[in-house]
Formats: sequence, C-alpha cells, structure tokens
Amino acid sequence: MLNREGIIVRLIMAAALFFLSGTEILTGNLATLSGVLGVVELATALLRYSPLQEAIDIVTAHWDDNIHSKGYHAALK
Repeated sequence: MLNREGIIVRLIMAAALFFLSGTEILTGNLATLSGVLGVVELATALLRYSPLQEAIDIVTAHWDDNIHSKGYHAALK
C-alpha cells in the first residue's frame, strides 16, 4: 500500500508524462513510452499499489536467504 505522499507523487508524475506526450514535446516512440508510463503511474496511484514497493518488501523479508548476505554463491558450497 502506498502512503498519501506516494500517491500524490505518482499523480503528479502521471500528469507530467501525459503533458509531455500530449503537447508534442516528445514525439514518436518517446511519446508512446511517455504515455504508457503515464498510464502505469496513474494506475498505481489509483489502486494504491506499487509492484516495486512489494518487491522491496519481499527482498527485505527474505534478506537472510539472499545470495549476497552469505558472501558467496550458493552453488559454490
């Protein structure tokens, strides 16, 4: 779940990305990418869900099982 500040930032980012492609500051493939990223940011703001935040939570929860925490690769035991 995103907090209130995270939602506001994502809404501002979505508006900025839509503005860049809508006013033709960006054209072609960059405008398409900007529009797609704007839709993703808007969706994450409206759903209050961030896949990146969930991935960070998973990594921090399982930090002991992480390869880097052991100092060596698990296959080299």
